[in-house]
Amino acid sequence: MNHHYTTRNLPVSENNSAIKITMISIIAIIVIAVIAIFFIRPMYIEKELPKPVVINTTGQPTIGNPNAKIHLVAFEDLKCSNCARFNVELMPYIKKDLIEKNVATYTLINLAFIEGSMPAANAAHCVYQQSAKLFFEYTDYIFHHQPPETENWATVPNLLNYANDVKGINTTQLSQCLVQSPYDQFMHNNLLQAIKIMPNGIVQTPTLYINGVIVQPLTRKQIERVIEAVK
Repeated sequence: MNHHYTTRNLPVSENNSAIKITMISIIAIIVIAVIAIFFIRPMYIEKELPKPVVINTTGQPTIGNPNAKIHLVAFEDLKCSNCARFNVELMPYIKKDLIEKNVATYTLINLAFIEGSMPAANAAHCVYQQSAKLFFEYTDYIFHHQPPETENWATVPNLLNYANDVKGINTTQLSQCLVQSPYDQFMHNNLLQAIKIMPNGIVQTPTLYINGVIVQPLTRKQIERVIEAVK
């Protein structure tokens, strides 16, 4: 005996009810998806990121809103060519979208571990004695005009010439400070901190942390990703 299955035509009212149920189900799925994207996904992002480290920023040059929930800390060397690239390519975004909009505080921890970079580090912090604003203008100028890393360019005459091109720096005061070279130990302590907190104790510059979470790779997309996870 052969069995034949035929579909029964539903009444109009039953068809309408089925459509309504289908639409409600679709809307419910969309709502759940939105909730998952905005509330659940950040939890997974946070789990994927490295654990935050504690960074001592006492006495380090800092700008931005001191009450901001986001704190960026960059480890750099003024002779580092990759640091120059970071400042040319990423700092405009950090300044415009994060610092100037009071979203974040930004700290630069200067390292002087590249050969010949100690005079530049001392010069920058001598300028910091004058003001934090001038410090960041001076280091920004150096990064934008940085000679090749292999050259011995970080000499007192060159550093004073750079300072002459940054409006507001007292070069007489800077010259007197440079003679004393007062920040050698300070830079050594910065280096010890970098060794302590960086993965496997390997110091790399530039290295950026956001609320203690290292940003790897160092791209705008990853900066935004980490901020989204930690804020």
